[in-house]
Amino acid sequence: MPHFRKSPPSHHLPLMVRKHAGSVASHNRKALPASILSMNGRIATVQVEVDCNPALPPLTVPIAESEYVRTPLQPGCKGVLLGADLSLGAMSGLSTRRPTLTETSDNIGNAVFLPLTNAQWEKLDAEMLHLYGVRGVQLTNTLNGNASVTLTDNTITLSTGGASITLEGGTVTITGNLVINGTPYKAHTHSNGNNGAPTGGVLG
Repeated sequence: MPHFRKSPPSHHLPLMVRKHAGSVASHNRKALPASILSMNGRIATVQVEVDCNPALPPLTVPIAESEYVRTPLQPGCKGVLLGADLSLGAMSGLSTRRPTLTETSDNIGNAVFLPLTNAQWEKLDAEMLHLYGVRGVQLTNTLNGNASVTLTDNTITLSTGGASITLEGGTVTITGNLVINGTPYKAHTHSNGNNGAPTGGVLG
């Protein structure tokens, strides 16, 4: 009967952990394919789309975009994780600690998600700016601003202050004081000497 020696798990487990940690660290500051699992405000939870065993856990990262243009990213949107040399937590609001220039990090989470185009997308006019959303589009002069343009499935609304124009189906609805050629519409008069009678439609 051959002789053999059983190795205690306490010896092999640390080796396995260090090997996996080294594998994860080898991806640090690299660009990795990823897809969005969920969104919390403008922070995404993403899955790294690589084959490895064990699989890399989901990561919580910021989106590579400006405060002033916020795209309606959805679960399933594909892109790339761009790794950073230092922690981005203080910049993204995920942390308050300011990194030092000399520190090093093996955290693959020091990354931002950048959406990518796809060859399967519908081809549109390349000389036009195409802007659309999942539920609609809203443009405002500032964050929660006074002036806005809102597009949904079946309406277009231009609004500023208490005035608005809404197109819905075959109806145009105007709210506010209508002024035509400098004259308030409600202030117009008839000068035929018969108190405006007979009269036709509002606008012929």
